[in-house]
Amino acid sequence: MNTIQSTLYSKIHLSTLLPIGLLASVIVLLPACGGGDSDTDSSASTPPTTTEPATSVTPNIPISSNQAFYDRSSALDDLTLDDRTRKHIYVATTGSDNASGSANSPVLTLQRAADLATAGTTVHIAAGTYKGPIYIENSGTLAQPIIFEAMPKAKVVITGTPSTDDEHLIHIENQAYVIIRGLEFTNFWTNNDQITPIAIYVTGNSHNILIENNYIHDLGTRVDNDNANAHGIAVYGTQPIKDIQINNNRVENLTLGRSEAIVLNGDVTNFEVNHNQVNNNNNIGIDVIGFEGTAETANDYARRGDIIGNTVTRNSIVINPAYKGDDPSAGGIYVDGGKQVFIQNNTVTGNDIGIEVASENFQRLTEEVWVEGNTVTDSSYAGIAVGGYDEQRGGVRQITLINNTVTNNDLGKQQGGQLLLQFNIQKLSVKNNTFTSSPSRYMVVANQIDRGEVSFQNNRYLPNPLNNENSNLSLIWVLGNKDFNSSTAFENCVVLLQCK
Repeated sequence: MNTIQSTLYSKIHLSTLLPIGLLASVIVLLPACGGGDSDTDSSASTPPTTTEPATSVTPNIPISSNQAFYDRSSALDDLTLDDRTRKHIYVATTGSDNASGSANSPVLTLQRAADLATAGTTVHIAAGTYKGPIYIENSGTLAQPIIFEAMPKAKVVITGTPSTDDEHLIHIENQAYVIIRGLEFTNFWTNNDQITPIAIYVTGNSHNILIENNYIHDLGTRVDNDNANAHGIAVYGTQPIKDIQINNNRVENLTLGRSEAIVLNGDVTNFEVNHNQVNNNNNIGIDVIGFEGTAETANDYARRGDIIGNTVTRNSIVINPAYKGDDPSAGGIYVDGGKQVFIQNNTVTGNDIGIEVASENFQRLTEEVWVEGNTVTDSSYAGIAVGGYDEQRGGVRQITLINNTVTNNDLGKQQGGQLLLQFNIQKLSVKNNTFTSSPSRYMVVANQIDRGEVSFQNNRYLPNPLNNENSNLSLIWVLGNKDFNSSTAFENCVVLLQCK
């Protein structure tokens, strides 16, 4: 599996050449490369708070804010199961693989338990450290899923040494109705750039998989070149994959190279990534990807999914050797080539980019993404970024940003602002958001946008009360090579072409 990202942008550091007042007129917009793994060529001392009226041009956004995309009709965490009617296999470090697997005669290895587990089986794992890989090659049913779970209060650790044959601690391919619950994955490292360590890997035409309450940490790649890759949880739809739930996991301290902590890539539909903690990883936190050649089908993009209630903090490439000093570009939450994704009520703090909705591939669009009610703070580059990777590659269509709180981003003073609008934007609605400045003073930074493609309605723009250093300087909005000191002038120029 090849998960090599596209070459990152290069940036002219204008701040070392020009005073801040001239920066906006010559600003270079940076493509906020997240992690789409693509190698295709392809002036008052305290400015007043402003609340803007609706503009006269409003894109047609065919998504409702109360409509999530994930269909829970076959959600495994909604099931009520009766343990008395289920089969049970027990695993313990004191067991034997020649044993029956009963409570009094446990098996020794998780692979033996996986081989024995059929529909309606719960695998109960006693405290201890177990070796991977584990290949799950049996399926359950909706009424009788197969469950792998730690025994009550047991700390179950899965570890191992990745190889070219065994890159994954748990491998699920072409299976269905499987639950992985309450396990810890760690200490799974490689020094080989041909190996991509992954804690939990789902592929083929798998469906109805629930991954919940697991702790994945301190694993990945120690390769120091740009071929390095690793994941925490990876769902790769080489064939159609559907009904995936990744909920309530902790995914932390991963060394990812050019890859992502949690990723859904290729032909994946109907998914939720909810209430996870994704922290301190050295690349992208949560990524939904399309158009990389992952799928052997025509639908090579992840779609119809929800990303709700996650805490995503301090995901950054700054100390990632695969990027060799490139500017910060790791998204906390990133949609690259996905479609119909609902991103709501996430807390996204201290990443390179907070939330990014973009596309990195030639003539390919990210479409119908609804970003609502998120809190995005303290990003190094930009709070929220929207648009194609560059003028030739990628674009977005039918994107809504609504009721988000975006505060104190662009801490690296790279002119990413609170909101960065990049290339090839078709129908973007920015409504009822609150944007609060950082010391950089950049609020919205935009490429030249076609009239009618972007609307701004009822957004609030606030100075940062802690920004004493620049308290006598006005906030900045940028459109192409022109800068503005008021949101009204900026929005009139963007929407109505009334540029003064």
